[in-house]
Amino acid sequence: MQILFGVHETIVKINSKSMNIEYIQHYISTHFNSRTIVKNSINIPASKANLYHRTFLLKWLYSLYSKKNKPMPELKESLLQRYHKAIKITLPQKIIHSIRYKVVNNETLHLAITPQNAQIALKIKTFLQVKMTIFPIYLEIKLETFSEKARLQKLLNSREIINVPHKHIYNKQEIDEFFHEPEEEKQEIKIFSPLSSAYVVLKMNPTDDIKRVKKQYKYLAKELHPDKVSSEDKELVALHTKKFQELLECYEIILSASPQITTYS
Repeated sequence: MQILFGVHETIVKINSKSMNIEYIQHYISTHFNSRTIVKNSINIPASKANLYHRTFLLKWLYSLYSKKNKPMPELKESLLQRYHKAIKITLPQKIIHSIRYKVVNNETLHLAITPQNAQIALKIKTFLQVKMTIFPIYLEIKLETFSEKARLQKLLNSREIINVPHKHIYNKQEIDEFFHEPEEEKQEIKIFSPLSSAYVVLKMNPTDDIKRVKKQYKYLAKELHPDKVSSEDKELVALHTKKFQELLECYEIILSASPQITTYS
């Protein structure tokens, strides 16, 4: 284990895979809302807030250091004086996130991600585009149709979409029943035309007035625009860009099917 003093951040490199830091991850998730997790590093931005928690964390990290090295009081003192600087903890392997399912009812599911990661929550919200509320310790997702549930199931089981190492924790019977496709929906084969699909993407009905469609498009375009997310997260930017392009194409399909109405976007 190494402790490095950078100009703007304190870097703690944990090299041993045998060192159990799950409790530290939990402590950070509980007390530092502004932290970010990127691959194998946990980043806590510079701040003079949460003095007690930042000092306690630095003492904890120093105690791990002193197990592998001779205690160095001057190092501990220098470390504690940097409580306000950014802290970066790097691990020898990617951080595995556990995604815990809890079925509330036949339309509502709670997902708890540990360690918490705001980027995963944003990717889920961007991909699904359904009713979703972000609470401090879980995501509440409302899914009204089987197709929406199937989309969530695909997202959670795809490392290409979430793109982080993760494992699922759930009651198999409950989750199987939640994702189960009703017999009546199995028997009904739906063939969507491009226009019908466009209305589905905009979450509108073909009978809706074009003004309402335009208003909905502007709302979704604002939510899905790539500028809404940090340019540093290339995966999330790519996902927003893809969804934004899909939205624009669907909107143009609806407009072209309504030539009698002149609209300006």
